[in-house]
Amino acid sequence: MSLLREVHVSLPPIEGIDKWAHGLMYMVLAVVLLWDSQKAGVVQAAKWVLALAFPIIYGGLIEILQEQYFFPRTGDWMDWIADCIGTGMGVLIWIIGEKLHARRMAQ
Repeated sequence: MSLLREVHVSLPPIEGIDKWAHGLMYMVLAVVLLWDSQKAGVVQAAKWVLALAFPIIYGGLIEILQEQYFFPRTGDWMDWIADCIGTGMGVLIWIIGEKLHARRMAQ
């Protein structure tokens, strides 16, 4: 959807709902990347770089592409900030989940 010229999505008329949607999508993306990395046996350090760097770079690149090549779409750096916040929240949720899981396994 990010690179379609016209997107017909009906969001509720709530101010900032599109930013919440960005944050939620990137939060899920970060968790999925961490989940898949763990399942694939990716080295711990690479897993964190992948889960943080990829969504942040991808989100920024999408905003640049929308601005430059997909008229009438426009790049919105607030969307990118929402992507970054969502990514951070996804990583935080993963860390908390890992700690809770480790605590449960230790009992």
